[in-house]
Amino acid sequence: MTGAAETELNDTTPGRIDPTLRRDCLRLFEACLAQIRSGLPPAPSLLMSREWEFALMSLCERLRAEGKGAGAQTPTEDELVTIQLIVAANLGDARDGLHMLRHWLKGSDEVILCDPYLLQFSPSAMFPDVDAYAEAIADLFPKSAKKVDLYTNSYSKKVRPAVLQRLKEGRNVRHFSSDQLHDRFLLKNLSEGKVLGTSLGGFGRKFFAVVDLDPTDVTEVVDQLRALCPHPLFHRG
Repeated sequence: MTGAAETELNDTTPGRIDPTLRRDCLRLFEACLAQIRSGLPPAPSLLMSREWEFALMSLCERLRAEGKGAGAQTPTEDELVTIQLIVAANLGDARDGLHMLRHWLKGSDEVILCDPYLLQFSPSAMFPDVDAYAEAIADLFPKSAKKVDLYTNSYSKKVRPAVLQRLKEGRNVRHFSSDQLHDRFLLKNLSEGKVLGTSLGGFGRKFFAVVDLDPTDVTEVVDQLRALCPHPLFHRG
């Protein structure tokens, strides 16, 4: 948008994006994301590329951040939009799903992963052995994340040391356990989060969705995890 149209927009929205424009842009971008993820024709090759998908996701995040600035209005229920990433039961989608999660976690200082079966293992095409699985888990966390909390409901004596060995260097790592855990959550900086439709070990063999959490729900999840698991089984820092 350039020229007179751009001037008019800036004149009517000093310092921030108009809430209605923000809502409409989010709906447009997320409709594009839905088309990309559906894999259905017709769609130009550019619009089907993962680079274009991640660019749209970045724009959505920036628009949300803009909406949280000074003077922004609280959106109504109709304006709240949840991005869902649909991951098919194949290796290509599974790798792309992990790449998206790594991209989303990039730059975070603190990460919480609640996955009841994270520290269990059964071979798959995606993860043929424990070493490959442990490496994939470690790669999920950015180097900037100096505090990592893992929540599971059990663990394998072979898998846990393989994972923790790769995670602990330069980090404060804690492992908590409770048999009351069921859903999978990935949280960053105690303020943003996603619900994972399967355990990490299910990537590549399960069809599932990744759904954004509302910030108030992130707080509730953190509080519940801390109440269920007040003391770590493992702490290295």
